[in-house]
Amino acid sequence: MTPHPAGSLSRNWLMGFRTDLVWIILSAAVGWAYLALILGVGSGLENPIRDSFATLRIGDFALPLSLGLVVVASWAIVLDAPHLFATLARTVLDPEEWRVRGGVLLASFGFFLLGPALILAPRWLSSAGVLPAAAATLGSVVFLVFFRLWAYYHVVRQHWGFLRLYARRNPAAEDEREARLDRVVFPILFYLPIGWFVTAPWYAASGMPELGFATEVGGRTLGGWLHAPLGSLWLLTVFAYAAFQRRRSRQGVPRNLPKLLLLAATVPLHAAAFSGPLLVLFVVPLVTAGHNLQYQRFVWDYGRRRYQSERSPAAFSFSNPVLYFALGLAFTLICYRGPLVASVSGLLAGFLDGFLLPFAGLVAGAPGSGGGSLGAEVVGASLLGWAMQHYYLDAKIWQVSKDERLRRVLRTPLPTRPGTAGTPRS
Repeated sequence: MTPHPAGSLSRNWLMGFRTDLVWIILSAAVGWAYLALILGVGSGLENPIRDSFATLRIGDFALPLSLGLVVVASWAIVLDAPHLFATLARTVLDPEEWRVRGGVLLASFGFFLLGPALILAPRWLSSAGVLPAAAATLGSVVFLVFFRLWAYYHVVRQHWGFLRLYARRNPAAEDEREARLDRVVFPILFYLPIGWFVTAPWYAASGMPELGFATEVGGRTLGGWLHAPLGSLWLLTVFAYAAFQRRRSRQGVPRNLPKLLLLAATVPLHAAAFSGPLLVLFVVPLVTAGHNLQYQRFVWDYGRRRYQSERSPAAFSFSNPVLYFALGLAFTLICYRGPLVASVSGLLAGFLDGFLLPFAGLVAGAPGSGGGSLGAEVVGASLLGWAMQHYYLDAKIWQVSKDERLRRVLRTPLPTRPGTAGTPRS
């Protein structure tokens, strides 16, 4: 084995230095920009999401600017929803995918029924006397927690997927020892901030369901006992991992520059997003904006290579970058989010309310309903099927170790030694 000089870096990228730097690494800058804006103007607002902090004037036109509009709406319409279409273009619009995994694609549409089923089942059982009346809205809480946890897991798994792809592309910087450490350190860095959040003294003001950490134990709440130790463990893990990287570099083992840049861009952002009551209000766009851009660019690169010699709806979708984004935006405004979807959802909600009246129970203010009717809650949960379908399909279609065709398109061979396998998920 040829020795390397101390401090040497391995610099093999997935799509090229500039592309990876802009779309995979620096995509997190959108989340950091959102964070700076939120901290800059949000602390002085009574309602940080709805209150206006400025007014955009163009002639006689005046548009009040709120963080809900500038952060949440811009993320939801421009970044998040179009990236769901990328999965559909890569799967549902690809005839080959239907031949290879048609059962998986059909099963994915079942997620449009999951939310309504979880919400309505406890209400039906309560009305039948099987469950007490107080349990009628339990399904709403279960669905809310389940969906948010799966959404966050989905984002983190994409970061893990890119980390493992960088490990494959930079074998000189990776070995079994480092792979084992990554498998231990990675979940601590990305999931421990959630524990720090749910044990915080201000968690109750976040609007999330009570998880029992306010229980008194030995004169303090359970959260009070756990909050500081969880934060200390996260910091200790960061310093220990940095020390490991420094020691390996001084030993002459090249360091995986793309992997380390990815961690440096995303790990502090995820920790910051859970660090206070103001930022937690916007945690989804903060941690997801970069994920959306990563995925859009990666799938575009995949699609251009995969469908370059085909004629299919998928090939048409990837034939032009402007068309690709336009189709994603059209999907957003017609199927998922926007004024048209809101209008149709309102009509469907009103129609359903008449049928669901016997099961309405405690409707106003039900978790996840935004204080609306049961019909509105059911329709909203069904629309989230687009997101859950995306989470489910992505767990199936990016398994590099199991899919030889995918490895050819991604130009990523199987690892030559244990510990370097991984599956990119988004």
